[in-house]
Amino acid sequence: MRTRNAFLMLLAAVALMAGCAKQETAPAVDLAAEEKAVWDASAAWLKLAQARDAAGITSTVYLPDAVTVFDGVVRNGAAEIQAGMEKEFAEMPAATIVWTTTAVKVASSGDMAWETGAFTFDPDGEGETAANSGNFVTVWSKVDGTWRVAADSGSTPRKEAAAEAAPAA
Repeated sequence: MRTRNAFLMLLAAVALMAGCAKQETAPAVDLAAEEKAVWDASAAWLKLAQARDAAGITSTVYLPDAVTVFDGVVRNGAAEIQAGMEKEFAEMPAATIVWTTTAVKVASSGDMAWETGAFTFDPDGEGETAANSGNFVTVWSKVDGTWRVAADSGSTPRKEAAAEAAPAA
């Protein structure tokens, strides 16, 4: 009986070790390549924004359930984001946007990243209205091998804060 129990325990241990040996470890994530992919996705997005392509942005950049928050205006979902962009494009036909990414950090899992940077938005291009500059943070999610925006937020400095930061004349 002891021999049989010892044999069964040995058999169980061998099966357990064989099962562990068959487990494959996930391939290492090339964080540098993923970081570059996010930089590239942001650059492609900027081109779409400068072309005023709201449909292209929402179909290729934002996830269907993405959220944007800009200076207190919250938009939930790609349809609401697209409608907001289309309205802004119609109301400000000469508006321009440019942004510069300052950092991208990819999670060690390789499926989430965040981007930070600065932007300048001019509501009437080279017109009379002053451009607004601010900072942003964008959260990217890798879905089916493609980086898409899950959340995007930016703000311009409050007038009081900007006045405090301005050098005295």
